[in-house]
Amino acid sequence: MANSFLNLDDDDEKPETDVKIGAGLKSKPKTSRAKPDKDAVAKAGEAHGFTRSTEPSAVSTSPRRGRPPLNEDMTYWRIYLSSALRNELNQLRDEEGRRLNDVIEDMLKAYRETKS
Repeated sequence: MANSFLNLDDDDEKPETDVKIGAGLKSKPKTSRAKPDKDAVAKAGEAHGFTRSTEPSAVSTSPRRGRPPLNEDMTYWRIYLSSALRNELNQLRDEEGRRLNDVIEDMLKAYRETKS
């Protein structure tokens, strides 16, 4: 293909080099990164309830917190409370480890008992 329109500078007489495409990437220096401290990572995870242990976790004896069980019919209800009342209810919920729904049910039951 020597002296063709696009390859005027090529010389078929010279041997081709063995440089392959992407060979320059191999000589590119790699940045070394420090490995994370496994103990510090595990400690940070445990603070949020996550462990790297593969052992079975202990079964909680307290009622489930958060979302209701699948068989329980629940409705979302938005109400406005004073911040002091909200903080007291949340503190009571956290101390007893129960859902706020259960706390309110007990309050209603106690209120009805005092009325009758």
